[in-house]
Amino acid sequence: MLKLINKKFIFASLIITLVLIFIINIFISEVYKNNNNTIIKTKKEDLKKISGVRIHQKNTRGEKFLIVAETLQESKTESNKVILENSLTTIDKNGILTKIVAGHAIVSNNYENFDFSNKVRIIKKARNFVLETKTLVGTLKKGNFSTVDKVKIISGNTKINGNGLDLRKNGEYIKIKGKAVLTMLLSRKNET
Repeated sequence: MLKLINKKFIFASLIITLVLIFIINIFISEVYKNNNNTIIKTKKEDLKKISGVRIHQKNTRGEKFLIVAETLQESKTESNKVILENSLTTIDKNGILTKIVAGHAIVSNNYENFDFSNKVRIIKKARNFVLETKTLVGTLKKGNFSTVDKVKIISGNTKINGNGLDLRKNGEYIKIKGKAVLTMLLSRKNET
């Protein structure tokens, strides 16, 4: 009788073990599927655009940034690229405001490097400075910008139209690469 119980016990144990293995296998596959879905969703979220964006940033040098854009798309790469459409960036550097308008903007390296395109305008009212061009590439940390497209610059009573631009140290050095036309607007006060 002991042999009969042992055989029944062994058979029942094997069946219970097989059922448990089957249930654990189903549970593990569901967890694996959920993890894969999460990874896929994350990749889709990287490609997803966020509408109506407003970003407030402050860098280590105390400069404050306010970025307002129609859409934002952020990549999770080493350079942390942020792609903006129809953006307005306002930079507050010690009370001097600079506004940058661009139809398409790629900002990387913790908002230090930029690549603006599609009707770019930089406006610095305190210095009576306006720059208009199609594209502009540069770095905010050093204040260096460049473009090969046509540029229009208004600075005080001076207006410059030219082809290509190399701007260093936030405007301390400006070089028009191609042919340029300089127009100085004289005020009526100086005539008398």
